Amino acid sequence: MIAERKDPEKLPGWTFSYPEEIMKKNDRYTALILGIFGLYIAYEGYRLKLGAPNAPKPGFMIFWMGIILTSLSIPLFIQTFLSARDEKKELWKGLGWHRGIKLMLSLFIYVAVFKWVGFILSTSLLLLLLFKGLEPQKWGTAVLLSAATITICYLVFGVFLELQFPAGLLAFIMP
Repeated sequence: MIAERKDPEKLPGWTFSYPEEIMKKNDRYTALILGIFGLYIAYEGYRLKLGAPNAPKPGFMIFWMGIILTSLSIPLFIQTFLSARDEKKELWKGLGWHRGIKLMLSLFIYVAVFKWVGFILSTSLLLLLLFKGLEPQKWGTAVLLSAATITICYLVFGVFLELQFPAGLLAFIMP
């Protein structure tokens, strides 16, 4: 005999939200695991020798990454004891999925046309799309921030560090 599948919405007591205590407990465990893992990373970095900031040895970055991981896990652990919310939150409700999809799609298009269109045009179009489409800004603000970002990037990487950007459609203007 085949068992009947029941609609989860019609089951008594079924909900798509987690009680706050379960979430606090999970956050507590996560914070403890990350804290212990961070301490282990810091210990291994220390064993590799730290050196000095002006002459780092192999364990320098590893040690500080472990310290940072541990220090970030401490506030999460403390927060699980301090938050006094009793309401339930639905797990996926209110998330802006369309914004993430727009962002990913625009980045894929940016990478695809970067060499053909060139750094200046493709980056300015991407930044305008991000400033206007994802976080609506005034046109003046969007254009100003896009131009400032491109100018700074071009000066730092193109002029001072002498990296070559693809000229693309502007090849006849750019050297």
